[in-house]
Amino acid sequence: MPKWNYRTIDYDTIDKSALTENDFLFTLVTIASFIEITSDIYEKNLVTYYEGDETLTGWLTNVWEPEEIQHGKALRKYVTTVWPHFDWDGAYAKFREAYGALCTIDEFQPTRGREMLARMVVETGTATFYKALSRYAESLEEPILMQIANHISKDEVYHYDMFEEGFVRYNEEERLSRADIMKVIYARLKEASDEDIAIAFKNISPGRSREAFQKDVKKFAKRYYPYNMSVKMLLKPLKLNHYVEKATASTVEKALQVLGI
Repeated sequence: MPKWNYRTIDYDTIDKSALTENDFLFTLVTIASFIEITSDIYEKNLVTYYEGDETLTGWLTNVWEPEEIQHGKALRKYVTTVWPHFDWDGAYAKFREAYGALCTIDEFQPTRGREMLARMVVETGTATFYKALSRYAESLEEPILMQIANHISKDEVYHYDMFEEGFVRYNEEERLSRADIMKVIYARLKEASDEDIAIAFKNISPGRSREAFQKDVKKFAKRYYPYNMSVKMLLKPLKLNHYVEKATASTVEKALQVLGI
């Protein structure tokens, strides 16, 4: 069972008049809602890839997917409450058709341990994104979005921990070196889910400049993104000692900024 229920959130208390003209917020939350609610596709691919691992596949089906889908439902409800004239269902149907065809097992890492590591990178990205969204919502004095984003961020940290358990277990056999681990982390960071974001943006804001939106995202990240949290989560699989991790942190943070994260 999910640790919280989006149906208990009081969406009716949202001050819509203060938000309806915020095009950046609309685009940001709507893209997130599309990606989160499409997690059933990811779950099916992961369950197929990890067939035979009943502990992991059971968790993916019974916990991970329902929690991810709830994230999407909570964000969809937010979008349809604040921007009721937006055709969420119609835009999402186009997104799902286009992106679903690209979301295949062929995109996975070549070994189970490496894929667990890639999932840790993904969960790092989502946990920190929603932490940033919570901070942004706080700056807008918008408690409902702040509440939703905080719930989701905590869920994503938990998911990270579970994928880490899987990585540790599989890595007992694979014995990935730190260089191998860094390659997987860097490769997954470079992807940065750019494909799904691009498809979502196209169906949410047809005819508008994605470059302008990306500039706004960089400003958003510079002000609200929790780089320290991200760096710690990304470096954790390397098992560096405290001094090496501290010395490495600033370099990793600069690399994240260069990658546009």
